[in-house]
Amino acid sequence: MEAIGDFLAREAPRYAQMISDGIFDAVERLEVFPRSGRKVPEIDDDAMREILYRGYRILYVLSGLEGDEEVKVLTVFHSSMPFGSEQGSPS
Repeated sequence: MEAIGDFLAREAPRYAQMISDGIFDAVERLEVFPRSGRKVPEIDDDAMREILYRGYRILYVLSGLEGDEEVKVLTVFHSSMPFGSEQGSPS
């Protein structure tokens, strides 16, 4: 997130703040609705999910029992980056 914010802030500081705030807001909804993201198309695993926000993919994994799931955000990257590239790879 820091790298995304820094990159965007060079040209458009207000846009950078809007994107950062929007991504954090999207992730916060997972506290209440952990399965609200779609399954990651490139991975055949129901626990691997993603939220799409203004051209960014927020990949996360679910663990625990349904109804008491924990969410771990793995990565955030621009959707123009191919999945599996260094920037778009879950680490």
